[in-house]
Parts: sequence; structure tokens; C-alpha cells
Amino acid sequence: MTRYTSLSILLLVLVLSLSAQENRFFVPREIKEAYENGTRSYDGKPGPNYWQNTVDYDMAVEVIPETRELAGSGIIVFNNNSPDDLSQLIFRLYHDVFRKGNQRGMRVNENDINDGVEISRLTIDGKEIDLEEGIRRRGTNMYVTLENPILSQSSSSIEVNWKMVIPETTRRTGAYDSTSFFVSYWYPQVAVYDDIFGWDRLAYDFSTEFYNNLGNFEVKITAPESFTVIATGVLQNPESVFRQEKLDLYNQAKTSGETVTIISTDDANNGYSHQSGTWHYAASEITDFSFCLSDHFVWDAATQKVEDRDVLIHSYYNVNVAEKATELTGIQQKTMKHFSEDVPGVPYPYPEFATCVMGIGGGGMETPMMANNGQPGRGVTIHEMFHTYFPMYVRVNEKRFAWMDEGWANFNTSYVSRRYFEEDSSLLVQSSSIQGTLGSFSDLPLITSTQFMDNTNYGYASYPLPAYMYAILHHHLGEDLFRKCYREYINTWAKKSPTPYDFFYTFERVSGQDLNWFWNPWFFNFGDVNVTIDSFEKGKLSIRNQGNRPIPIVVSVMYKDSTTWSADYSAAEWNANREFFVEVPNYRKVTTLAVNRGMPDAYNIDNYHPSIRERYGDFRIDQKLLGDYPINEFPVNLIVAEKDAMVNVEITGTGINTFLLPSENDEFESLDGNLALKFTTGENDTINVACDLRNYGVTLTGSKK
Repeated sequence: MTRYTSLSILLLVLVLSLSAQENRFFVPREIKEAYENGTRSYDGKPGPNYWQNTVDYDMAVEVIPETRELAGSGIIVFNNNSPDDLSQLIFRLYHDVFRKGNQRGMRVNENDINDGVEISRLTIDGKEIDLEEGIRRRGTNMYVTLENPILSQSSSSIEVNWKMVIPETTRRTGAYDSTSFFVSYWYPQVAVYDDIFGWDRLAYDFSTEFYNNLGNFEVKITAPESFTVIATGVLQNPESVFRQEKLDLYNQAKTSGETVTIISTDDANNGYSHQSGTWHYAASEITDFSFCLSDHFVWDAATQKVEDRDVLIHSYYNVNVAEKATELTGIQQKTMKHFSEDVPGVPYPYPEFATCVMGIGGGGMETPMMANNGQPGRGVTIHEMFHTYFPMYVRVNEKRFAWMDEGWANFNTSYVSRRYFEEDSSLLVQSSSIQGTLGSFSDLPLITSTQFMDNTNYGYASYPLPAYMYAILHHHLGEDLFRKCYREYINTWAKKSPTPYDFFYTFERVSGQDLNWFWNPWFFNFGDVNVTIDSFEKGKLSIRNQGNRPIPIVVSVMYKDSTTWSADYSAAEWNANREFFVEVPNYRKVTTLAVNRGMPDAYNIDNYHPSIRERYGDFRIDQKLLGDYPINEFPVNLIVAEKDAMVNVEITGTGINTFLLPSENDEFESLDGNLALKFTTGENDTINVACDLRNYGVTLTGSKK
């Protein structure tokens, strides 16, 4: 790792002290004003004048499964902690995304298009609001102009009654079958008013996600007694809901490190009913509230020790995936342990967590203390639990900076999976999902607000790219210093809302390093990565970086006797030089050599010795394997093509675009080893492909004539 002298640290301190003179990278006007107003500090901490509003919700809701109708009422207390008197309130009606005429970023079931959320009553501080003249709805926002402003440092009491229909379109929420529902974004929610953008006016269209106030929730959920309801928070009335035998099991789970089955497969299959259909849940200092209910789900639970607390973990899953879900609670326990003790090393901050597995689809969605997952896979389970930290505990604005939560979730999923489930120490393998977009027109500087991304680059810029960048930072700083910076960042901004600049400055303050060599090319500039082997003569390996984005240097060598040698160097080595030299031992016995195998590169076939073309030798691909394969599991296509006399594969919409090395029997492997393809011939000359995405533990299948 690069060593920094006391002089460089002194220079960093000087840079940070010249707060109003930041000229290393671009700072938008909104951020500058926050520093001038003292709400944020150039050391990455909240400023002396930092503030945030809070909103408390006391709600009752009834779900009628036969019609999917949800009817709710609530008292909302909005606490205006800002220095401003507010003459307007903005409410989010997220299910207005289904309202006729509203913009949507994806197709929906036509039967779900309706009048959106039906508000039947709204009062603010006791004054009845005229629902015809007193409100204005635009997108998924509802605007209310106030006759009397909500004064700074005062509160406003809001009463609201509403109805909506739970959609059959399942995008983060919805009806997964006729009696299984995951219900989120279901109540009128006061929008965020913050020190950077004022009111958050960005509407929801299914693409970018959410940004919520901190608050307390008391929620009573009524459903038929045959339904079990799992929700954000802690169940307040188990004695009135459960029959005695289930109450005993529930109480047993609250102190058991071993999995306890509360609702069994037999219960789910035989129409078990509770003694009451009203479930009362409560949660404090969280950002949102969701719930899941079904009459044919299994419910397992156990505890995980976090410091001196027993955190209750729930696994709630469709009886159809019961066989696959038997290990789900154990995966959650192990994941929570390593999140709390190892990385990020911040104790899980809430009393419970629940994973709800709907048994349909392959992805997941996070809400406070809960996850909505399609399947009980390990990767998605880890990923969604990590979202507890970002954007729940650290209240990231996902609408504008999705990489500040999804990137960390991807990084931590890879970290925990590899280190603690697979005992693999490598963390710099993210190239398969980066390669196809890196350096293209779609590769916008990451500081670009997420609202301006679309389906060509949102996934790339939010998930694998930032995860890889965090891995570069981890590699450069080293394990101990990285964790120290990371924990300080989380602890400093817990329950608050950091911007990218708060992240930058926190890592610089804690590390004592000027990291502009990293921030500028990766976050602020267009650019590319192009590391190439310049020459390899008599053991001296010359490596050149022809791109402008620095990445680590990883050299991997295979000798004639099948032994190996490797070395790696910080991305900071490119800060001052465009060429880097490595002395390779026993060079006369080298059979193959690779630089940055498995890492993104504009033209990674020149990173190997002997060259990839030489390794192809006389191989010629069977032309019938080339073509376009629609994938069964996801709405993407796998395209196999011949480029530069080599085989290339692209998976549309994912950023995966890589050359392949031939093996045998129509089997191929990507240059980074993370992707493997096998072709077979089926009936009527159909060509089938199976593509293993080893990083994700997923196999894609498809066919073509």
C-alpha cells in the first residue's frame, strides 16, 4: 500500500480547513450553501446547525383479501425542526403510480390502473381540507397549501382517511397470489424537507427509490383470522392474537438460538386460524413501515445475540418453497452476526428483522426491519438485510444517490458471502457487470443525480460500479483502516442523511489521506480503465495504464510445475505514473501471466501473456452457437458473437460483456472466471445455453432455433 508522509497529512488538514475554497473537485451550489449555513462540515460531520424533521404515525388499517382493498385511517404528527416556516405540506401517495395518466417506468397490469389513493378526509391542525379545491395532485405527490404556516420549531397534527387497492403488479409491493400480500408504500406519507433540496418533490415512477423522514410508528393491522401478519417493529399484542400453543412457541423463539417453527407447513396447508385478526406493531426511530400477510405461509423464528441484546429474526415464507427455506433463519443469524461484529462492525440497531419470501421472482426489496424477497437464496438474503444500515439506519436519499446504498449493499454482500460463508478473501471481482458499460456514453460520472439515470445505466451506476469502487478503496486503505473509516461514517450519520460529500470528507478525515486521486476520476469525470501489458522480458513486467481511472494492479502467474505466484498493488500507484514495473520471480518457468484478471478493462485481452489469441490457437467456434438467446429467468437476452476471431458474450441490460475462453464439449469460461457457458443441442435443432453467473450463484437458461 502507498505510504503517506506527515507532510501529506498536513496538506490534507490544510485542504479541509480551507472549507470555502474546495477546488479539488466540483461542489454543487446546494452543497456549498449547506456548508455556508453550517448544517454540514468539511470534516464529514453534521454541522453545528444540522437539523432534520421527524414525523410520527399512529394508524389503523384493514385489508380485505377478496377485493385486495386496503382502508386506513391515521393521525400524523409532523415536527418542523427546520429554521423555516412552512406554508405548504407535501404528501407522498406512492400508489398513485397506478393512477390513470401518471408516468410509469415499467409496464403494469392494466387492471391495476385506477384512480390511485382515495383520500376521503384530511384535516390539518383541526381544519378540514377541501379535497376538491384545497389539494393538488401531481405524479405521486399531493400538495396542500396552508392558510397558517407551520412555524419553525413547532408541530402540526394531521388526520387522514384513505383507501386503495393492493396491486397485482408486484414491484416491491403487491398481491403475489390471491391470499398473499407484501404491503409497502401504502399510507399518505409526509415528504422530506431537508437542508439541501428543501422539499423533496421527485415523484415515484417505479425506477429510483425512496427518501424518508425519521419517525415513530404505531400501527394496528386487521385481516381475517386465518391470516398471519408480520410487520415492521415489535408485536404489541401477542396474547390477544395467538392461541396458547402459538403464544408458547412465539415466546420460546424470543429466547432461542435454534429455529422455532411457529406456523408449520401443516398449519399452513390446513387452514390454521388465530384467535384475533388485529395485529398491533410498534417501532421507534425508523423511516417507513411495511407488512406481509398470508394464510399459507410458514413462520420460523430464532434470536441472534447482538452485544447484550437478543434480536428476534423471522423467516416467513410461502409453503411452496418450504423445502428451500429451511436454512433461511440460520443464514440471517450468521449474516447479522458478521454485520454486527466484522463488517461494517456496527451492531444491528433494531430489535427484530424479518425476511418474507413470496416464492415468486428472484430479487428482493428492503423496508425497515423487513425484506420482501422472491426466493430464499443466500445472496438476496444478505443483500436485503444489509439495507438495514443503508438507507434505513443511515438515511440515504436513494432518489438522488442510489449508489450510496445499493453499492454498499452489493459490496457487503460480496464481502460477507466470500469471507464468512465461502472463506474466500478476494473482494475485487465485480467486472462481469461493469465491463459492458464502463467508458461508454451511458457511463455518467457517479455524482450525477440518480433521477437522470434510466434502464441503460441505473443498475450499473447503482450496484456493481460503486461496489467495485468501494472494493478499490478497501484495497487501498487496507482492512483495518477501511473498517475504521467505514464505521465512523455509519456511526456519525446514523439516523441522519449524508450526501456524497459527507462520505468523501469522513473517509479523508479518518484515514488522514487526500483521496482526490480516487474521487475525481471515479465520481466526477467521464473516463475508462485500460491497463495493458507493455512488455515482459527477463522477468521484468512493464504495465501501462492508458485510461484515466485508477484501479489496483494484480499480477497472477502460473509456472510449469503448476505452482503460482501473485502480487497486488494499490490503485494509488497510478497517481503519479502511467507505467508500473514488477519483477516476476523464476521468470524462465512462467507458462501464463495475467494482469488484473477478473477486473474491468476497456480491452482486457491485452492483459495476458501469452496473448488470448495465442491461447485460442486453431480453435474455431461452431457457427450454429452464435446468436441471440432469450433468457427464461429474466427479461434479458444472451448474445453470443464472434469478435476479433474470438467468442464474445453479452447479456442485455446487465452490463455483462466479455470475451470467452474455449474449454471442451462446447463449454466456455469468461476471462475473469466468473461466468461459464455450456451449449447443448435439443429437439428440432434447438440450441440450448446454460450460463452460470458464479458471482451471484445464478444460472440463466435460454434457447434458440
